[in-house]
Amino acid sequence: MNDQVQVEKPVNPFLPIALVAVSVIVILGQNFLQMREQQTALQQIRDQQVPIVEQSRQVQMRFQKMMMDLLQLSQTDKDAQTIVAKYGIAVQAPPR
Repeated sequence: MNDQVQVEKPVNPFLPIALVAVSVIVILGQNFLQMREQQTALQQIRDQQVPIVEQSRQVQMRFQKMMMDLLQLSQTDKDAQTIVAKYGIAVQAPPR
């Protein structure tokens, strides 16, 4: 009988901890990169919207000026008075 005793190599106790740490670092790194890509995409979308917002402000200002002109005209013109009355156009005090 040849009994051979096999001696197992001791497992390094830091190996599982190192593997978990590397996994966490990789996952956090991927999340960080994804967040940066999303931030860049959102910034590009925001930059694209700036001219559209400015254009809408200009249109709103022209519309308000047109309504003010219509209100002034309604003081002397019956047709303008009819339009103002029909649509309930009035000047409101600005919000405080």
